[in-house]
Amino acid sequence: MINVLFFARLKDQIGQAELSLDNEFAGKTVAELQQVLIVQGMVALQDRSIRIALNQNFCEPDAVIKGGDEIAFMPPVTGG
Repeated sequence: MINVLFFARLKDQIGQAELSLDNEFAGKTVAELQQVLIVQGMVALQDRSIRIALNQNFCEPDAVIKGGDEIAFMPPVTGG
């Protein structure tokens, strides 16, 4: 299984904090996964400022997913 996590406003906009996917996405890039999720209706992921982490480390869009990985989508954080 591949676990996908959504944080902050993405969690609210998508309506869930977590999604479990079959290993069918193994071998694809995180950008390809992001595009599939957008097509499935998770349009909040279209924001180009979203950061992506693979196994708790920020990654580039061309990072390749393996079975058992955790992918997290998070908006930029602002503080004050």
